[in-house]
Amino acid sequence: MKDNKKSLSRRKSIRTKIQTMMLAVSIVSLGLSSAVGIYTMSRIRQQSAEVVIERMEDNLKELAKDRAMYAESELDQFSAYTVEFADYITRLYSDPDSVVPMEVLPPDPAKGNTYTMQRYLATKDVKLEDVKDEMELLANTSRIFEPVVSQEKYILNAYLATESGFEIGYSSRSDQVVLDEDGECYFNYYERPWYSQAKKKGGINFTNVYNDSFVNDLVISCSAPFYDAKGDFAGVVSIDFKIADLYDKIVRTDLGEKGIAYSFLVDSEGEAISPNAEVSSLYIDKELDNHTITQIMNHYEGITLTENGVYCAYAPIDTVHWMYCIKMPQEVVLQPVYEMDQNIHLSIVLFVIVFILLLVVVTIASRRSARSISRPLILLGKDVNVISEGNFDHRAQVYGNDEVGDLAVHFNEMAGSLKTYIEDLTKVTAEKERIGAELNVATQIQADMLPRIFPPFPDRTEFELYATMDPAKEVGGDFYDFFLIDEDHLGLVMADVSGKGVPAALFMVIAKTLIKNRALLGGSPAEVLSYANEQLCEGNEAELFVTVWFAIVTISTGKCIGANAGHEHPVIRRAGGKFEYSIYKHSPAVAVMEGMKFREHEFELYPGDIIYVYTDGVPEATNSNDELYGEERLLDVLNRDPDAPTEEMLKNIKVDIDEFVGDAPQFDDITMLEFKYFGVDQGSKETS
Repeated sequence: MKDNKKSLSRRKSIRTKIQTMMLAVSIVSLGLSSAVGIYTMSRIRQQSAEVVIERMEDNLKELAKDRAMYAESELDQFSAYTVEFADYITRLYSDPDSVVPMEVLPPDPAKGNTYTMQRYLATKDVKLEDVKDEMELLANTSRIFEPVVSQEKYILNAYLATESGFEIGYSSRSDQVVLDEDGECYFNYYERPWYSQAKKKGGINFTNVYNDSFVNDLVISCSAPFYDAKGDFAGVVSIDFKIADLYDKIVRTDLGEKGIAYSFLVDSEGEAISPNAEVSSLYIDKELDNHTITQIMNHYEGITLTENGVYCAYAPIDTVHWMYCIKMPQEVVLQPVYEMDQNIHLSIVLFVIVFILLLVVVTIASRRSARSISRPLILLGKDVNVISEGNFDHRAQVYGNDEVGDLAVHFNEMAGSLKTYIEDLTKVTAEKERIGAELNVATQIQADMLPRIFPPFPDRTEFELYATMDPAKEVGGDFYDFFLIDEDHLGLVMADVSGKGVPAALFMVIAKTLIKNRALLGGSPAEVLSYANEQLCEGNEAELFVTVWFAIVTISTGKCIGANAGHEHPVIRRAGGKFEYSIYKHSPAVAVMEGMKFREHEFELYPGDIIYVYTDGVPEATNSNDELYGEERLLDVLNRDPDAPTEEMLKNIKVDIDEFVGDAPQFDDITMLEFKYFGVDQGSKETS
């Protein structure tokens, strides 16, 4: 026993024998070379970086200043057009006999995309005969509107609006308007920014960016007031131009097109005047910090390096109280320094290669002494290779009383254990792969059965809907459906099969198919559910059942007939109101008993009303403390942003459920559908 202990105490590991000499040489050599290289590189990099940064900052600052001056000159041109228009109109009031009255007609949809002079009345209280003389006088503005709009491609249209209640303008948007029953088009412009701001300011005014419903695009208006012969305020003349066109004319630079920098305009509210989402507002731009935003909003001229590593140069455009800004990533500024770093790194690599060659010489010299030590390890490696190739009956030869010998013993033990383990694992893996493959196919089949393309009816503007289904397992028992029964009737289905997994999924496929096929043949919701009930009850030895909410919406009128077979109460929001549960007496679930009759209820949707239906997986979602999500929490989320688009609303609810549940497992399928009704008239307005 004492001899064994003495032998163990004198034993030196192979790792120690081989690594002691090799590491001593390599660490000392590479350590000295690395220290010298890193010190030299840091000194050179520091000196060059200071010079490069200073020059680039000056260049960016001058570029922002020059571009701001250019932008101001271009905007002055728009202002000059507007002032010229206002002066001309004022002269018309002062000397009406110098021109011939001209008739102006309402917009003609057949003249879409053709520039013409057209009229709009502010409200129905304005009578054409009361303003006809003034309108025919001001129609002479076509003499100056037409040549300016024709030659200046960035101007969308030119128009004037009077305090007496009519608007006339040179525009190509005739096909974007809806004429009233009397053949006139009404447009109340009194509260529009381009009118109210110019009237209040009494001079040239540039509006902030707004979305023009006629061109369905972001625009800016330049407007100015005009006065009658007595010097009293008579109205406002204005020109429109798209943000995208303005951006191309005065913002884009060669520097930005190459991706080196990004330039943009900012209005007095901090909103970016840009045709895309690269920069939408200073206050939500994650690349800017508070100091930079404050400098820009105070209309200073200069450049700052933000906390997020971005250079921002800015200069004021005094004409419109805007700012011209350029952003450039810090890494772009430091690119020359990075290139220098690469050269220095290459030198260090070459230096290291020389030392590696020296280490190779040392290694060759040490191989003779290491061979006697490493030979048992090599032989053990060959034995291990035989075992690793699958021959678990092979046993390694044990050499010496050291770590190699211990490894040989352990490998022999491991070979026996692996043989038994792999045999068992092969059987289990094959079974799992078979089940997994079948479940993957079932998951895909079930997903393909549910409508997943949104919007589902892109040509129908009378409504909007969105639906989601998140199964608790690979396949679920919940399902939703929506389909056009005919051109004026839409079927909405939300259902939940009892049970989980494959049996519920199979029952769901049958139930969904029966309900839709029967509904397409015609009939009331009660008749459809009665038919599905009789079919599902036949041979239902598993005693599964399905809760169903099924409604048929008359699209043209908003009148609805619904049937609720044991399902959750739907939630309805009337236009401008809050989401509330629609509680009424339910019928039993489908497939519970043959011969069941299902109760129907009628309700009506008005433009702006919303229906939200769901399965019990929503209110019964449970967190780690066994607390239910609940119906009140669901109402709170719905009313948090009741006007959100349908897709965004369902995502908000799912996010709130996930935050509530946390790490707790999902026990039930979560399925939701939201239907927003616009009505026939409202739908056409949405299109325009």
